[in-house]
Amino acid sequence: MLYHAGMTDQLSLIVLVVALATGLVASIVVTTYAQTRQPVFFRYFLTNILLFNLLILSGLVFRYLLMQLQSQQIQPYLFVLPGLLVIMSALKLGWLYAFTLMNTALPADIAPRALKGMLARAGTIIFILYVVTTWIGVSMQHAVTQQVAVIFLESLILVGAVVSTALLMLTALKLPKGSRRKSVLVFGAYHLGLMSIILVVLITGWLQPGPQRLAQLLANGGFLVLFNVFPLVWIRGFRPLQPISDSERFKSLGITKREREVISLIQEGKTNQEIADELFISVATVKDHNHNIFRKAEVRNRLELAKLFQKL
Repeated sequence: MLYHAGMTDQLSLIVLVVALATGLVASIVVTTYAQTRQPVFFRYFLTNILLFNLLILSGLVFRYLLMQLQSQQIQPYLFVLPGLLVIMSALKLGWLYAFTLMNTALPADIAPRALKGMLARAGTIIFILYVVTTWIGVSMQHAVTQQVAVIFLESLILVGAVVSTALLMLTALKLPKGSRRKSVLVFGAYHLGLMSIILVVLITGWLQPGPQRLAQLLANGGFLVLFNVFPLVWIRGFRPLQPISDSERFKSLGITKREREVISLIQEGKTNQEIADELFISVATVKDHNHNIFRKAEVRNRLELAKLFQKL
């Protein structure tokens, strides 16, 4: 976008500035709103916004450097481009990580440790494979190898985002009817639409390096504006999205009625023996309930459990 001359260059720059400004405003609003709402979800929501805007900026730099290389104005860029691609791949994987945990945390404001660990390990493996493939392609001057690596990563990111959003929609359908369910459904539907737009963009080749028409520049800038404006509209339109209640967490985590009773007694500071006496069950059964509760809630002890659930 930066290499176009005249009116196109000015217009693309204006669109970019407006788009990034909306991203800054969205980040401030999300940060402010998160102080009294779902802290886990909004933390990943904010990370998602920041990484996406950073990806756009790095993509613009890559396009500019590529055009300079193609015009043979600055040959040293030949060695910079692969490094920038690696940085962009890390940003994309980081965005998918935050995007998936954001969708997971929205219904109940919980991001399971097991899921975070699995995503981190998978992302590390994919990143290493991508770096190795890119290095082989550059060292052997094999453009096809580099293109295959890029296409594979882009497809993987898109598929991962679609699957994550689809799972969010399925979870939302299980929530009780009301403002929370509606807000989660709108959130998921918007991101499914967003992924569809990205898929169309990839198919039409609008993301391919090279000169762009004015309509394409406006469409790309408008896409970023749309992405950044949604958090503002969604938060303002769905203010009923209040802090998660214990009952909602119980349901989302699959905690049974008996386990809820055990949690309530744990919050009162009762020992296993006292819980067993009050519920007329054995201590061994209480320990089994504790184990199941800790596993479902992804906590390691009673202290973490007390922090997770509010006092009933």
